[in-house]
Amino acid sequence: MGVLDSVLTEVGNQFGISSSSAGSILSGLLSFINQQDGGLSGFLDRFRRAGVGNLVTSWLGGDAKAVSADTVENALGRDTIDRIASKAGLSFSTASSAIAFMLPKLIQRLAPGGVIPSRLSADVASYMTGPTAAMASGARHAVYAAETMTRPGVNRYLWPLLALLLVGGLLALWLANRATPTVGNIAFNAEDAVRLASQRATAALASLKPGFRAQELVDALNLDVINFPSGSAQIPSESYDFLNKAATAFKSAPSGSVIEVGGHTDNTGDAASNMRLSQQRAEAVRDYLVQQGVNSAMLTVKGYGDTRPIASNDTDEGRFRNRRIEFSVI
Repeated sequence: MGVLDSVLTEVGNQFGISSSSAGSILSGLLSFINQQDGGLSGFLDRFRRAGVGNLVTSWLGGDAKAVSADTVENALGRDTIDRIASKAGLSFSTASSAIAFMLPKLIQRLAPGGVIPSRLSADVASYMTGPTAAMASGARHAVYAAETMTRPGVNRYLWPLLALLLVGGLLALWLANRATPTVGNIAFNAEDAVRLASQRATAALASLKPGFRAQELVDALNLDVINFPSGSAQIPSESYDFLNKAATAFKSAPSGSVIEVGGHTDNTGDAASNMRLSQQRAEAVRDYLVQQGVNSAMLTVKGYGDTRPIASNDTDEGRFRNRRIEFSVI
């Protein structure tokens, strides 16, 4: 298996994102590292300048101490994370949180034993090229499987041939998926996506420590999905429990915090109607939170319609992700 495959798996499981989105985040992050003066060393200097040199030391020492999404933004810049998020088809908050989760594990693998390499290894660099990186990962799995199957007394020439056939099969499958994008939609299940999102968001809210920052609250809230019925601004009953927990968290947010409740739709239907609907959905969420005791002065609302997609509107999953409520700190 590839040196970073386990990192991709952990990120995908933690945030419930597809392997392609996790791979895109990793590809963007590695490309950014590769572009820095001094490579990985220059990249780590960004975090030292951001005031978290102690974290860098811990990563190089083998301790995967967590870094906050805010610190990642300070070190890398909002524009960098925006570009990575856009290519991965994720919201800014999800991408920044995923990068924060990934970084300690990534640095440990890039600098084993605390030794910072002058350049990224070929194995690591194979993760930097989008779909090609996905194929490279598949190839690594195929070769690994072939190697582990080798036994004394068996014709060794058979296994390289088997590996070649497996890689060819992966390539054919990838090309087929590109030619028939609707196939991927068959496996998408909106109910499962909502359930998993709610579990992650609930866990994130529960993990907030006393004195948490407004951005940390927003990051947790944005893990949830409120799956409004088509054409409706009625909050589904299955979202009430999470919103009740969110209201409790809001009451412990820092004094003076102002958070925007942004409504977004996919591009189905009339743009003007989508704008109105997104505004109504944002207002519905704001009103519900206020009913649960949240200070109305903490909340503003804005409908964006279909003007800020985070995924392609050409697939069921993409449209599902674009129909969202997104919180942000004002």
